[in-house]
Amino acid sequence: MRISDKGGRFSGSVIEPDLFQPERTIGAEISGHRQGRSVDFTKTYIDPVEGYENPVDYVGQLSGDGMVVSGVWSLFDMNRTFEMYREEQVAAMEKAETAQTVPASGMLF
Repeated sequence: MRISDKGGRFSGSVIEPDLFQPERTIGAEISGHRQGRSVDFTKTYIDPVEGYENPVDYVGQLSGDGMVVSGVWSLFDMNRTFEMYREEQVAAMEKAETAQTVPASGMLF
């Protein structure tokens, strides 16, 4: 998953295993917003096959160190928890860039 955060509005993409056909993957687009540590986004599948026609909503919290987002995803009446972990090397790269410029608010998971 790749997410780009620009001033609290973010977008991105994800490629994940197809739960119905494990030998295949399926792509989706991410769009949402962040306010402080609160995160709210929707995942919409690209050219959805049967079973993937509906978007999935996510609501969560960014950890204090900015390395984890955890919360709840929902699809119709199903609700499950999720956690996303930021790649260590991306966080280190952003920290180095931030030291040279103004503070950045970007996320990449």
